Amino acid sequence: MKQKRKELIETAIKLFADKGFQATSVQDIVSSYGISKGAFYNYFSSKEELLIDIFKHYHEKLNNKILEIDSLSITSREKYKNRIQLQFKYFMKHRDFIVMYFREQNQSINEELRNLLNEHAFRMLEKEEALLMDSYGEDLRPYISDLVLICMGIRNAYMKITVFDGVVLDPDRMASFIMERIDDIVEGLKKGGKDPLLSKGQFTKYTSSLMTNRQIVLENLSAMKDTLESLDIAEGKREELRNVIHYLMEENNKKEIKKYIFQGMLANFKPIEQLDSYRIEIAKALDIELL
Repeated sequence: MKQKRKELIETAIKLFADKGFQATSVQDIVSSYGISKGAFYNYFSSKEELLIDIFKHYHEKLNNKILEIDSLSITSREKYKNRIQLQFKYFMKHRDFIVMYFREQNQSINEELRNLLNEHAFRMLEKEEALLMDSYGEDLRPYISDLVLICMGIRNAYMKITVFDGVVLDPDRMASFIMERIDDIVEGLKKGGKDPLLSKGQFTKYTSSLMTNRQIVLENLSAMKDTLESLDIAEGKREELRNVIHYLMEENNKKEIKKYIFQGMLANFKPIEQLDSYRIEIAKALDIELL
């Protein structure tokens, strides 16, 4: 990223964190940074584009650091602990961005930003669940939805007092302390013999509400692909349907989805009852009528 563009983003973040997005004008940003409005529009077409670029920039930075942790040859529990440690260090370092993030998360100004925030939240929840399952084993499965929310609640509470309220705590100690408390909670869940509070269906319904239509389409196409492999059908027909799914996945990645292609191609799966629920969900997401 060019240095001036980066500095302009950092200036805007401070203003958005202090005043909010709606209350901050382009004139406020350029006056604070010391350039003209004309110069601003050399970098961004609008204030909205600037805000979206800010989120993309910081999400990419955080995700790259998370990928570094995921690539380490350590246990899943150690990866989970390192992710907690990383989050607190990153959030403290980029406090202005985090304050702005939570402000705009509740007051999103357009669909593109809302989709970006929801996609990030969905992926974080998805990874959280996978890491907890890998860390604590299959015995935890009935309680995984409750545990995900409990763990998020603990971290968010400590984030509030450290990032938002300025209480000074060491990130390394916090990560160790929180992991020990999660160990205690997991042990209690496994020994308690109580029914889960949150069902898997309820949690899935919640996480699905965070998904964009493209994500819903992709998730259902992926599920169709997996289900297809277990069906008792001729191999030639299976390969034909694999190719249809692959084609639709590519179509889903295009800038503009051609709905009529999905409408026509999904008809190939109509005779297979086991795949019908996926067809229906894709049709709902794209607002098309199944043939």
